[in-house]
Amino acid sequence: MTDIPNTLGVPATADQVVEVADIDQLRGVLRSAPDALVLGGGSNVVLGRHLQQTVVLMCNRGISVAADGEMVEVTAAAGEGWHRLVRHCLDCGYFGLENLALIPGSVGAAPLQNIGAYGVELAQRLVRLRALRVSDGSVRAFDASECGFGYRDSWFKSAGAGQYVILDVTLRLSTQPQLVLDYPDILTELSRMGVKRTRPQDVARAVIRVRRRKLPDPAKVGNVGSFFKNPVVSRDVAQHVQSLGEGLSAHAAEPAGMVKLSAAQLIDQAAGKLETHGGAAVWPRQPLVLINQGKATGSDFVALAEKIQAKVMARFGVPLVLEPRTYGL
Repeated sequence: MTDIPNTLGVPATADQVVEVADIDQLRGVLRSAPDALVLGGGSNVVLGRHLQQTVVLMCNRGISVAADGEMVEVTAAAGEGWHRLVRHCLDCGYFGLENLALIPGSVGAAPLQNIGAYGVELAQRLVRLRALRVSDGSVRAFDASECGFGYRDSWFKSAGAGQYVILDVTLRLSTQPQLVLDYPDILTELSRMGVKRTRPQDVARAVIRVRRRKLPDPAKVGNVGSFFKNPVVSRDVAQHVQSLGEGLSAHAAEPAGMVKLSAAQLIDQAAGKLETHGGAAVWPRQPLVLINQGKATGSDFVALAEKIQAKVMARFGVPLVLEPRTYGL
């Protein structure tokens, strides 16, 4: 049995854990273990104590660039760290990822849940990705339109789960800043920083400062970031929910006519910030985040999440959906 690294910091082992650095290695492992679980950095998963299967850790590296005037296509291997990629692009003067700074996890995991923050989603920047088909080892390129992107979702996470392993992603960025400054938190932070003429690097710094203030560092306090998705409901449902709470926000969402509610606000008013189960607890600064107080198990996190879901449902009639995937529970 081998330990499985994960940012929740829960005890988890597997029959075998294999680090894979290239396509040939990956094909070889999948031929002998077609049911293997493929992970990046274990940043968006909740694991049971033991998985009776092989776990593959994607460790391939590499970043390349193809320029076309002001636009550039940046291709990054699945095993690259996402924040490292953001920093690399900013250092090179390739802009468009600054709002996605400091999101934990690997490049290969990013398309699975269509990572997003502060007005930008991966789907807006992704041109294509390459993935290996588990059943026969063939490699296929998927255009962004074929990835089935939705709010914190994709075809690879839902209908196509387990069918392909993402090898690399290609993003379309620009050498000319096109700032997205729609979120008050970022504007307030830029003002605190004394920024007069905002650059993409300033946006990234502001995002990092806000995230570090609101969210615990997984290296110090086990967590996976947001544990729940913000509910997307009809306008009628949103109005009803708002009538049941105090100061609940609602923002227009896709598809047209739908509204996104704040899961953090719903949790705060229905369950509060003091909920715990075993070693798992709600992070006091952000109700969306569940933390490991030191000896939590994956089961503790699932039980705590279910407790919170039940309280939000009882108070507001709105189901909360988990962001991380669960295995062995």
